Amino acid sequence: MINSPVEEIKSRLDIVELIQGYIRLQKSGINYRAVCPFHTEKTPSFFVSPSRQIWHCFGGCGEGGDIFKFVMKIEGLDFPEALRLLAQRAGVILKREDPAISSERNRLYDLCEEAARTFEKNLSLTPAVQTYLKKRGVTEATAKEFRLGFAPQSWDFLLKTLAQKGFKKEEIEKAGLAIKSEDKSSHYDRFRSRIMFPITDSNARVIGFGGRVFSTTPEGQKSTTAPAEAKYVNTPNTLIYDKSRALYGFDKAKQEIRSQNQVVAVEGYMDCLMSHQAGVKNTIAVSGTALTGEQLKSLRRLCETIISSFDTDAAGESATKRSLALATQFGFERKIAAIPLGKPSNTTLTAAEGGRNEVVKVDILGKPGNTTSAVPTEVGTITKVAEVDIPGKDPPDLILFDPKLWVNAVEEAKPVVDFYFAKTFREQDPRTANGKKEISAVLLPLLAELTNEIERAHWAGELARLLNVREDTVWKELEKKIGHQQDRGGKTEAEERRLPTRRELLEERLLTLLTLVKEDTKKQELENHYLIFTSAENKELFDVLRNNYEPKAVTAGTKEKLDLLKFKGEALAEITNNLEEEFLACKRELEREGVKERLLKIGSDIEQLEKEGR
Repeated sequence: MINSPVEEIKSRLDIVELIQGYIRLQKSGINYRAVCPFHTEKTPSFFVSPSRQIWHCFGGCGEGGDIFKFVMKIEGLDFPEALRLLAQRAGVILKREDPAISSERNRLYDLCEEAARTFEKNLSLTPAVQTYLKKRGVTEATAKEFRLGFAPQSWDFLLKTLAQKGFKKEEIEKAGLAIKSEDKSSHYDRFRSRIMFPITDSNARVIGFGGRVFSTTPEGQKSTTAPAEAKYVNTPNTLIYDKSRALYGFDKAKQEIRSQNQVVAVEGYMDCLMSHQAGVKNTIAVSGTALTGEQLKSLRRLCETIISSFDTDAAGESATKRSLALATQFGFERKIAAIPLGKPSNTTLTAAEGGRNEVVKVDILGKPGNTTSAVPTEVGTITKVAEVDIPGKDPPDLILFDPKLWVNAVEEAKPVVDFYFAKTFREQDPRTANGKKEISAVLLPLLAELTNEIERAHWAGELARLLNVREDTVWKELEKKIGHQQDRGGKTEAEERRLPTRRELLEERLLTLLTLVKEDTKKQELENHYLIFTSAENKELFDVLRNNYEPKAVTAGTKEKLDLLKFKGEALAEITNNLEEEFLACKRELEREGVKERLLKIGSDIEQLEKEGR
């Protein structure tokens, strides 16, 4: 019998390997567990069963299912899109006429992929752009890995190319690659004379583009561009690209993020790809803005620490502060990697062996300062030192100068409060009234963001000491900041979702425990019981478990529910010491709930009869 595409895909893909591509799983008995990616929690309640090939959250959201349900929920896809994605992973060929794969979104994925190939090919035919990238330090291997391309100075180059591939102008516009003219009579390319950076989703599918301005003369030489022209142009939001969710480089970084349990967040496309080239492969980038809640949620599934690096301008620092402030709400440990500036202190240079004249590069290790070069005439002796400025504006400049400086900056990243304490007291005078005011304006909001009360108390005391003011004065100002940050309206998705009643939770717990307790306990405790269930479904499950019905004796729907209860039982066994005692306590509570319900019903009936005079 030939399996359906769905069954064929399930037989080829392992659910543990699939889910590990999105979140960090840890072995827990015969199953795996993690912090649930679909709701906020601290204690892991998300379990994956390799034997049953299913997953389930036993915490706040109660979500669960197979590989298709997981991909649909975490990627925000409908079933046809998840089918196509998983078929590609499994190597299952879907028939083109299959209506399950003929969705508009899939058409846009195909279109963006074809555009990326077109830009890549055009880069290989444009020596001036290749020369520019080499000068920026981008190797050929990195350019290929990140699929860099080039859009020529033409109003319809891409439109014509994609039209030859069977794509319509309206589709190209929907993909964000073309713009309709003001009079609505024609279309033209959005990206013209730009170095192209394909933006991919977590599965390496091209969903959008960023384009950096680059003009060439007919001879192929780099030329200046109009001052008013934007340096970067990005794909607008489309059906498959959402700027608030997408992260540049995420598909290449996610495995390293998970293994290192930390992510390095930078500002731009060049920052990200040069960081990867320098060996910091757990790096992702946003498009010059602060990280959003959706982006942080995706990252938190994989790691606990976020290291942020900003360009040394006001805009870069502002974006970093906003990102780090929001990161506290997701439980991140937050750090900052500082770009080294200034001149080195106490640097010792040693001449090369053999007395040959050669340049010796000094490793600054992230400390403030310039690097120096020395031309020694004999071993151990320096006759001349020439100071060379570190171009410390952003990671690409630093990496071009010396990749080790960037690696060291990441390795020696400081916790955010430590970093800003040192920076602020270096820039302001704590002895003056205005200095105290400026320092507190920077640091108090950071202390208000801290979720650990002991850590917050430590830094409040430290701030009072360094400002030479009373600690209760600091606390008064700090409490104002805390109150302001906590004054947020609205309910979360979990708060708005209907929560199960205590009775429903007890019933589920009892049924789960019935999959685990010994037969003697079942027989003895359930021979005479006073259990009343709130639904016919739970009553049926109770009867099946109590009497040990064979799987073939129950319906397919009941069998599926029993399978999930057994999975829950395996997870419960990992965290419960005495299952027999737990079962007895749960049974007593549920019987008590049943008695209360019966008494309320009797009381209500009596009241009604009294009103009727009977």
